[in-house]
Amino acid sequence: MKKTNITSNFIISIVLVLIAVLFMGYVGDYFFDLNDDVLMKDLLSGAYSGAPEAHNIQMLYPISAIISLFYRAVRSIDWYGIFLCVCQYLCVFVISYKALNACRKLEHKILSALFVLFFALGVIGAHFLFVQYTFTCGFMSATAAFLILTHEKDLDKNFEMAFAFILVAFWLRSEMLLLTLPMVCVAIFIRWMLNMTKEEFFACLKLFGAIVAILALSLGIHKMAFSSPEWKKYCDIFDARTVLYDYQYIPGYEENKDFYDGIGLDKSEYELLVNYNFAIDDEIDEKVLNEVAAYADKIRNDEEPFAQHLKGSVSKYIYGLHNFSGQKNYDMASENYYPWNLIAIILYLGVLLSYIFPRKDSSKKETIRVVLSLILLFMCRTTLWVYIIMGRRTPIRISHPLYLIEIFVLFAMLLGRAEKSRILPYKFVAVAALLSLIAIPNQKAAIDEELHSRELMRAHYDALYDYFAANRDNFYFIDVYTSVSCEEEMEQGEATFSEKLFERVDNSYANHDLMGGWGAKSPLTDKKLSRAGYNDMQSGLLSQNAYMVQTKSKSVDWIIDYYKDKGIDVTVDRVEDVAGAFAIYSVREK
Repeated sequence: MKKTNITSNFIISIVLVLIAVLFMGYVGDYFFDLNDDVLMKDLLSGAYSGAPEAHNIQMLYPISAIISLFYRAVRSIDWYGIFLCVCQYLCVFVISYKALNACRKLEHKILSALFVLFFALGVIGAHFLFVQYTFTCGFMSATAAFLILTHEKDLDKNFEMAFAFILVAFWLRSEMLLLTLPMVCVAIFIRWMLNMTKEEFFACLKLFGAIVAILALSLGIHKMAFSSPEWKKYCDIFDARTVLYDYQYIPGYEENKDFYDGIGLDKSEYELLVNYNFAIDDEIDEKVLNEVAAYADKIRNDEEPFAQHLKGSVSKYIYGLHNFSGQKNYDMASENYYPWNLIAIILYLGVLLSYIFPRKDSSKKETIRVVLSLILLFMCRTTLWVYIIMGRRTPIRISHPLYLIEIFVLFAMLLGRAEKSRILPYKFVAVAALLSLIAIPNQKAAIDEELHSRELMRAHYDALYDYFAANRDNFYFIDVYTSVSCEEEMEQGEATFSEKLFERVDNSYANHDLMGGWGAKSPLTDKKLSRAGYNDMQSGLLSQNAYMVQTKSKSVDWIIDYYKDKGIDVTVDRVEDVAGAFAIYSVREK
């Protein structure tokens, strides 16, 4: 009988995943969420340098090496996109399967299955179609936390699966895994608190030790793979660039001229920082980027002292907890987290009340332990939220996984309590399922709007990339912000650049590169420039077969001024217009 239940739970979980896949396929097409994933795909596939690369920069070396092997075997398949999609749907399968195994009665299985399905469609929703490696990492981390708290007789099996999810998530996006790791550790501690047995203590301690050890080992392997002098220098530049562009800003030139003069940065070089095209100038290194970032941080601290910034961040955090306004679009404002926040509140109440009522099913000590567990969980989530708000970076690819792991921890706690109190926990699961169901139409509307925006974008960028492909004898240096959006040439509602998965897959060598961005100044950039016949970007742009690409409305004065300050007089001629948005320029020495 037990084997029959396990088999039926497996089949039901497969069916739930298939429903989610079919529903998402009906709603729309799959896209890489951001241009970051597009560049990572290009590095892995060989479209960037001409050969699949294991040094993928943003991901740890082990997973990059594995995915690049698939591209070496078959270049024409979108392996990276497939990997992200499989990881996300695998999370849905594992959570539904383990939830069903925790249920004893048919009606409870139905409620749990409906919650997982409706939550996937109505709350996670768009993340299945607009895939992004940071969110996928967070999803896997949340699944690991759920596995840790799911009660099974064969405890080691659950812990081994959780360990595997954490490892792959760390390889995929180490920073996101480390952000969610405190919540995973809280899940481990709650597991022990709710059981308080010697066996549980040593099992949890063993899991924690294994996680720390494998993360340290993985990081060591990654550092060894990037240990050459060229990669070390680039990693320093990458870290400095991240601080400046992701967490700080570039102070104005005129009002801070003394500072820029002090670090040897003239007006034209400053403009390279502003338009993100700093790869043209070899003298803009990690030292310059770090000095600008430190100066910007000092200005911010003078304008808004730490205590004031902390107070403002806490205020934003509290507002996000009780702001239940509906989702207006896919990329919601940073303070709008409905229905995530309401579902989390419902599950907090569900766990608390399920352990308090009826009292005959729980001892006073057990009630105290669960209250302490909830306090610990809430304190941990509060700390993480205030931390990311203070860092001024709360995009949904970061904020949604924090809610995801919290909700799955609470869901697992409810399922654990259901073994004793079989009615009350599922009432709250039913409420959460209903909220998720109600959110499906709104989620679909947000997806439809986003898909329309991305189709408007494709009309421009598909034409641009077709132009590159039709002129393979030339090489094109693209202005960074032009690679992201059409700026003034954008149609109303047009999205920023991304690529559709599984369509127009062409992983052959691309005859273009950005003049900046997070991949700039890496050994792979040098490899790409060398293949095109250039020693560096500054001289390469002046070559006969090289052209600059930027939006039509953007002035070219910055590039003229830059070369003039380097002692080179250039002429910039518009050669061609593409898709009514982009201009192709020749930059030649007089």
